[in-house]
Amino acid sequence: MKGFGFQPATAVGVAFLLLQLALVVRARFVDERFFCWAPFDEATRFETQVVIGGRTLSREETNRRYRHGSAGWENHSVHNVLRMIRQYESTYGRSDQAQVTVTYSINGHPSRIWTRPPLP
Repeated sequence: MKGFGFQPATAVGVAFLLLQLALVVRARFVDERFFCWAPFDEATRFETQVVIGGRTLSREETNRRYRHGSAGWENHSVHNVLRMIRQYESTYGRSDQAQVTVTYSINGHPSRIWTRPPLP
């Protein structure tokens, strides 16, 4: 019987399992959960409205702007949608001075409103 020396395959397997455990624990404390196996049981109904220079964009224009539906259901955290909007508005749309309002309801609870820029 051979000794229990260093086995690269075993080390890789253990490292992978530890990484997964760390991601599951992390998922319990963050809003966005991209690479986690942690359970996620939220369904969010949302609607996005964008106003630029006093003109409200149509749904089609909003869909093209964010490359995501402007209204509907999100089966992941609503923070994924909000992150996409923040990213776009802080880069490509920075000079547009857009006023964005997202009205959303998680699991049928009362609606909440998120705005960018934030209301004073």
